[in-house]
Parts: sequence; C-alpha cells; structure tokens
Amino acid sequence: VGSTPSPGPVMALRASTRIKELPWSEIRVVMGKAMQMQAEGKKVINWHVGRPGFDTPQHIKDAANAALQAGHVHYGPTPGIPSLREAIAKRSELDWGVPVSADRVVVSNGGMEAVTALTIGLLNPGDEVIMPTPNWPNLYWTMKLLGACPVEVRLKEEQNMIMTAADIEQAITPKTRMVVLSSPGNPVGTTTSAEQLKEIAELVVARDLIVVSDETYARLYYGDTDVAPSIMSFPGMAERGISLGTFSKTYAMDGWRLGWAVCPEGELFGEVNKSRYYISSCSNTFIQYGAVAALEGSQDCVAEMKELYQDRLKVIVEGLQAIPGINLVVPDGAFYVFPDVSAYGASGVIASRLLDEYGVALVDGAGLGDGGEGKLRIAYSCSTEDCKEGIRRMQEFFSGLERVK
Repeated sequence: VGSTPSPGPVMALRASTRIKELPWSEIRVVMGKAMQMQAEGKKVINWHVGRPGFDTPQHIKDAANAALQAGHVHYGPTPGIPSLREAIAKRSELDWGVPVSADRVVVSNGGMEAVTALTIGLLNPGDEVIMPTPNWPNLYWTMKLLGACPVEVRLKEEQNMIMTAADIEQAITPKTRMVVLSSPGNPVGTTTSAEQLKEIAELVVARDLIVVSDETYARLYYGDTDVAPSIMSFPGMAERGISLGTFSKTYAMDGWRLGWAVCPEGELFGEVNKSRYYISSCSNTFIQYGAVAALEGSQDCVAEMKELYQDRLKVIVEGLQAIPGINLVVPDGAFYVFPDVSAYGASGVIASRLLDEYGVALVDGAGLGDGGEGKLRIAYSCSTEDCKEGIRRMQEFFSGLERVK
C-alpha cells in the first residue's frame, strides 16, 4: 500500500501584503492594556480613547427603542432613511449658512465607513491626498490600504497646529486629487479660522481638487460661535466639498456606529453611495430613528456636555502648564490636548511608563503620524475627577524626571 504524500506548503493560507503593511492602532493597543489593568483591579485614568464619558441622552434611546418596537427592523435605503437624511441636511444648513439638499447625504456605519466609501468611490490607485500630520491615523491608513497616496503636511506650533493654504499649495503635484481637513482636529484640538478656510476653498477651486472636511468635532467648539467654521460655507464647495460627520462625539453615541457624508450632488454622490452599498448595504434601521431624535430634539444635552468638557480642558491645561518643560498649544475644540514632552525624552517611553507605573493611559503622539513624535495625546472626555487625578499623577511622575533638554 502506497503512503500518503506529505502536503506541501499551502500558499493560499496567508494574509495579504497590503494588510501586513498596516500597523495596529496605537490607541487600541493602549486600550487593551488599560482594560487588562482595570480587570486586575487597578484604577486607570482613561485618557487614551476619544469617547464621551456620558450616556446617550434618554430621548435618543427612547426614539430608537420605539422604532424597534414599531417593527423598523428590516433593510433600509442605502443612503439612509429619508427623515434622517433630511435632518442631517437641515443641521448642515444651520451650521454652514448655505442651502443643503437631503439628496447629498449618505448615512454610514460610523464616520469610518464614510471615509472608506469616499476613498473607494473617488480615488484611483496612485492619486495623492494632502492631509495634516499628526492626525487621526485611520484616515491615512485607510487611504493607503486602498491604493491612494497620502501626502502629509507637518503641523507647526508657530501656526497654531493648523494646515494653511500655503502649506497645501506647496504640497500639490500633478497627481494631487484631494485635500483632507480636520477642524477642530484630532489630536491637536485646534480650529482653522474662517479666513484660513476661505483661502483653502479658493485654492482647491483654482486647482480643481476635491476637499474632504472632517467635522466630527465641529459642535464641540469653544470659540465665539456655537459651531466651528466650516469650509462648506464657501463658494464652490457644494460642487467639490465633502463633509464628514458622526453622532459619536456630539451625542455620546460612539457605540451606535452611525455617521454621514454630505457629498456634491450628481456623479460624486452616486459613486460614494454605490461604494457604501458594496461595503455594508445600509445602516441599522431602528437606530436611525434615534439619530433623527438627536438632531431634531432638544440640544440642551449637547450644551451641557460641552460645558463640562470646557471645565475639564481648564483642569488639564492649567495642570500641564504647571509642569516645567512641558509646552502645548491651547486647543479651542474637540476634547484633546497634545502636550510636547520632548524635554523629558522619547514620548513612547514616557507614555509606557505613565501607564505601567502610574496608571495613566494616554497615547504616544508618534502613533498619530510623523508630526506627533515627542508629544502625548490626552483625551479629557472622562470625568472631571479623573482629569484632576490624572494631572496629579502626571505632576508626580514628571517631578521625578530629569530634563534632557
């Protein structure tokens, strides 16, 4: 009887090259370690993940539950239920001061799906996308995963950590297709002014580029108006601008996984919507009714959360400014502070020691782009008491360190 030949290597059982090239999220690495420490009974200051420390407001949960009980449990339209698209359009009109048709709105499973859909729908392999660094890393890596070529513009302290029209113009090449803005930004928390946005709008029109405006934190703005300035307010943006929004931060709905994109009408909307269909077909139907209640109901919950964030920002900024050698640009939006700790050594080492020795979970800025080395991202979206305790622990930690410069 002949013996069974030994199987050779199974070449099909391997991961793709493109996914191997992607690093795992630094934020999620810290999150996993912090959760393990908490499971062991340790008190951890959760400054690492950008999620609100509030429950979703009750009227939003009630509306979603009512829709569930009413039988809204089947597939919905790919771009979202009509009432939600209309509510998003009305909110956008209010924020931008220009007309917005509901026909331009694509609802998505979180803001991340909107990024993926517009990348698939609007970019070809090799197309260049100008974006700031440091920045939310998912933007960079999603576009790189799908074949686009991110071109990073390093943010500068002397420019208030803002990417200007001059910065963008210097980075444009014949391959440039898109510009990405983040304002208020993650991780820096600074906001691009209306004057600066007007200059960028004029530039992208003149150079025939698409602009994507990440407005996740637009209503968590601590300036003179209720909402941060938007490039979508300026001429030419209805034809080439895409605004990304999400319910996660403004309404403490991060676990609901619901966001949107407002696209130009016509072909660009159609291609983003088609891409969205092939990713997930549609969003959970009954939670969309909760999102309608979020936008159309009382906004007192947003004002209350925003006031508490401002209180926490004051605690963090004053506490950091009391530590010799730490520098920061004071943010005016979102819920992040991005201090420069390079006077004490490598930010990665400092972040690891703060977690391991002091139970302070924050993110090494180097994990947020080339412009983040030497800095730490603090998400002050946890309780005010935890912010005070976190600052106390940081002050104790740095008091025992010698400055290297």
